[in-house]
Amino acid sequence: MATAAACPSDAAVDAVEIFSDSLESLFDHHVPAHGDPLQLYTYTPPLTSTGAASSLTVRIPPQQVNELFSHHVWNSGLRMADAIAEGRLVTRGETVVELGAGAGIPSLMAARAGAKRVVLTDYDDPLLVANMRSNIALALGESPALQASVTAEGHSWGDETSLSQVLAANQHSRFSLILLADTLWVSSAHDLLLSSLVRLLAHTRTARIAICAGFHSGRRTVRRFLRKAALVGLVPRGSSWQELGVDGRRREWVLDPLPALGDAERTALEDAAAGEWEEEEDASRRNKWVVEGVLGWSDQALGGP
Repeated sequence: MATAAACPSDAAVDAVEIFSDSLESLFDHHVPAHGDPLQLYTYTPPLTSTGAASSLTVRIPPQQVNELFSHHVWNSGLRMADAIAEGRLVTRGETVVELGAGAGIPSLMAARAGAKRVVLTDYDDPLLVANMRSNIALALGESPALQASVTAEGHSWGDETSLSQVLAANQHSRFSLILLADTLWVSSAHDLLLSSLVRLLAHTRTARIAICAGFHSGRRTVRRFLRKAALVGLVPRGSSWQELGVDGRRREWVLDPLPALGDAERTALEDAAAGEWEEEEDASRRNKWVVEGVLGWSDQALGGP
């Protein structure tokens, strides 16, 4: 989990400080984070896995990396890895990039599940990038061929130089699948994230962005991102969006009406992060849930009617 913004705004810093100061009280009975900095963590796919079912071990990143909260393994990343292992999120034959990868469990599972090429990215910090590269060898060491298909790059969202490096890692081509696990929780980083998504996602009807997001700062933050995504031509695709509970329950996520590409509502939607932490549901309850879904290019963005 990381918000790899190049220059965090005051609102982003405030959100980080609130989050850091209140982890224990915020999550009460359920903390949606696992492990400690530099600790080895073993992910075991669910029994319902259809492939790539063996466990993998990674090292959790160091804590001192820019207060990005990448120094834990988060539920959203684990649930995305489950989706890959169970075949609900198909990665075979895809070119995959993960933003805010942290320890990189979803990316590494994507490689095991047959992805053609995988690039892990997170904030452009030497310690964080080195840890991702070490995890590639640690998790995929049994297969030199598999290791050769996976790489890691530093990328601060919206940064042109590191964007070029990420694309170069995929033979200077855009990606057919982008993974986002727990990257939406700071609203002020949404614009930078979207600028990277627009540059990295292949401009095809089948290209997609797989999202699994926790509600650390409330469901409102996720809804705000989806509205902004629609303004740049990225809209929900495929099956319905769903919330997943830690107890295995599922419930439908009701999508808001979305604005059209380039709609004049942009100004109203680009509100600051004020009220971001307001939520009717108690924090200890909402953090037992994540939401998963898929975005792709709208017909209008692809040049359709």
